[in-house]
Amino acid sequence: MIQTINAAVVAVLEIVPADEAVEMTLSEYRLLTDELRKKARESLPTEFSVLTRDNIISLLPPDEEEMQCLAESCVIDIGRAIGAEYITQGHIRKFQEKLTLTVELYASINGNLVGSFVTVQENAMGLLNEISANAPAMFDKIPKTSEPKLAEIKDLQDKEPAMPILHTPKSKTPLFVAIGLDVLGAVAIGIGIYQNSQASKLHKDYKNMLKTPDASKKDAYDKALEKANDAKDARDAWLIIGSTLLTAGIAVHIWF
Repeated sequence: MIQTINAAVVAVLEIVPADEAVEMTLSEYRLLTDELRKKARESLPTEFSVLTRDNIISLLPPDEEEMQCLAESCVIDIGRAIGAEYITQGHIRKFQEKLTLTVELYASINGNLVGSFVTVQENAMGLLNEISANAPAMFDKIPKTSEPKLAEIKDLQDKEPAMPILHTPKSKTPLFVAIGLDVLGAVAIGIGIYQNSQASKLHKDYKNMLKTPDASKKDAYDKALEKANDAKDARDAWLIIGSTLLTAGIAVHIWF
């Protein structure tokens, strides 16, 4: 059953990579998400409540409290499950040598796209500035008039089951299984992104060592190359695991 919330609710999910080629740190993703939430709070009236990651976790069933929805395919389902009228998430991709950020805002009740913006920048700082500039206009597209809450619609369903207003699945177990796969996949990809940065740094250090060759340091060169290759192998493994888990999560969403 959807938990009752006594205010209009907007859920801001974590900004995530949608492309394995994106090279950003977890702290950069966190900073971009924090800026998106900040702009939501600043742009919306006081009667709106902006959910954080901890808020979202607390609204899920107790046995699923470690789960978060970080995959695009389940954004609207999660909005409905936690009683959020509106839900938004950003995805970052690599375009040539630049980064593209796509942020979309949905109405959970009907799945309609309320607003969005797309930007192309050189780095994370550029994306941060674009969020600051474009997010307020996106959140301003949310109607400020009183609308029925998801929890209110659910109460009406309970009283008049013959008039289904919002479809709710008989069992949410597949949904939370899918969310779990999404979260694990996103974490694995995050680790892969970190390993990629480590591999790049180690390879760069190795190349710098070779600029001043010294036969007496052959063992040090070999060890530096081995560390760099190990980091690259770890990166590939984590990215494969993450992609597999995310694919499995999407498959569960589609199947059920």
